[in-house]
Amino acid sequence: MAEHESMGDFAAPRALIHKIFDRNPFFLMSGVLMLAGCFMINSAAHGDPDRIWPIVGLVAVFNFYEALVIGLGLYLGRVSRLYRDTAFLLLLEVLLLCDVSLAYNELLLKSLPIGAAVGGLALALAWVKLAVIDRVMGLRVTRAGIFMLSTLIALLFLLPGLFRELTRMDLLREGHFYAAWWGLGAAPLAAAVTQPWFTPRPSDDPEFDKLRLWVTRLLVVVPIASLLLHMRAAHYVDDRPIYLYNFAPLILGLTAAWVYRRSQSVVIQKVVAVTLVAGGVAVALSASFPSSMSVPIDPSGSVFFSPLRLVLVVTAALCAYVWWRRGAWVCLPAAMGFLFTAGLGHTVSTISARVQAVVHRARAIGGTLMPDSISGWGVLAVIASFMFLAIGAATSLMNRTPRVEDKPR
Repeated sequence: MAEHESMGDFAAPRALIHKIFDRNPFFLMSGVLMLAGCFMINSAAHGDPDRIWPIVGLVAVFNFYEALVIGLGLYLGRVSRLYRDTAFLLLLEVLLLCDVSLAYNELLLKSLPIGAAVGGLALALAWVKLAVIDRVMGLRVTRAGIFMLSTLIALLFLLPGLFRELTRMDLLREGHFYAAWWGLGAAPLAAAVTQPWFTPRPSDDPEFDKLRLWVTRLLVVVPIASLLLHMRAAHYVDDRPIYLYNFAPLILGLTAAWVYRRSQSVVIQKVVAVTLVAGGVAVALSASFPSSMSVPIDPSGSVFFSPLRLVLVVTAALCAYVWWRRGAWVCLPAAMGFLFTAGLGHTVSTISARVQAVVHRARAIGGTLMPDSISGWGVLAVIASFMFLAIGAATSLMNRTPRVEDKPR
């Protein structure tokens, strides 16, 4: 009895130890502590412009940490075949590679020469790290993948420096942020159009193939998500509020990417619904914007650019693309409606005033054309009969079916 009780006392700790070894939470703890440490050091140094070298030291430390993460992750995947541990380590590496800790961003804000030098070195090291991962994992990055990854990572390192220079020269305006948001919105569409970025050959290990697929998706999604984080940081650093209209380009970009990649494999009703709902949301978000974003674009000053007008035109183009790609006829009048609305004005108040003016004019013209006698109504009925005859003929011709010949008896 005592022996059974003794074995029972050790069963629970052994099960816990086995669970710890099976789950291996230490990589997660390591990654959380590294990212938390980076954020805390950045936060402490943010208010002091003279604290540059602690950030440089931090960059050096987590580059060394990245080297350890890459080496350990690739070893566990290729040699030990511990794919879950490898997946987490490579996720952590992609996060650090894309500067989610904002260390390079902080360094550029403190000193442009030092930040540019360290950022340039980090950009070169980023490609060394990607080349190692590509070599060992057999991802086989295509030319399109090289171009897109280079562009995304370069934007991550260069965008803070560009905003800093514009601030130093007192040239940073709300339009620069809005243009950057359109660049962020274009990133998902560019990623969808330039696919495939990778052409890995199937291996003899299905689990390894799943790991490679997971890594390729990370390398597409994480840089775009990091750009969103950098945009949020740019608004915070320059003390610029984020307005709702800033998110409209991202919504349209994600929708366009989805339509481009999935429009042929999804039922047409779903494609139309997603397009119209996303376009409507983007237009609604762009209904309110700062007055500084209304800019005349013609010499007379009668035609204005505005976020609302731009989103209406882009939404119309997206609807026209769905009509052209899938033959969704409902999207054609929707595209014409968005374009017509964009032509009415650049603000909601302008559009509303011009719609009211059109309605009043239509009522006035309709009142003069309405018959005021029995003979007048008769003439109108005769004209309408010809019109409906033509519409009926067109409908019949559009729906005609091939003639079925009689079968021989």
